Amino acid sequence: MQIKDYLDEILNLIAENPFAVSQSLSFEERPPDSAFITGTVTFTDGSMLHLKEFVIFEPKGAIVLKYGYNYLAEDETLNFRYDNAFDPLVKSLSTYPEHKHTANGLVSAKRPAFRDVLSEISALMEVEK
Repeated sequence: MQIKDYLDEILNLIAENPFAVSQSLSFEERPPDSAFITGTVTFTDGSMLHLKEFVIFEPKGAIVLKYGYNYLAEDETLNFRYDNAFDPLVKSLSTYPEHKHTANGLVSAKRPAFRDVLSEISALMEVEK
């Protein structure tokens, strides 16, 4: 997979999301075969997704080494966050270092595909309607 193809896929997923109203992404290529992507997606209710990924590109696909998907309500309270930070509080979780922060605490969770993060946000917004 090419770096440009991966970025285009992210941009297309955001553009296709019915609740996304704007996005601001920063893309830093790190030769020869990696990139750091950060940015914010704003949704119709004023909530925001802050994302960061450090990705290595290989012929068979993209490998996300570090990530964080932080979804905040309009008042900046946490809805959820997926990340793989080496947080000592999550060492006991089966998916360590990968985990999910929720309003009710930390839970085991593997890294979702970016598509799935947007789907989870859409599902939450559908319930709010």
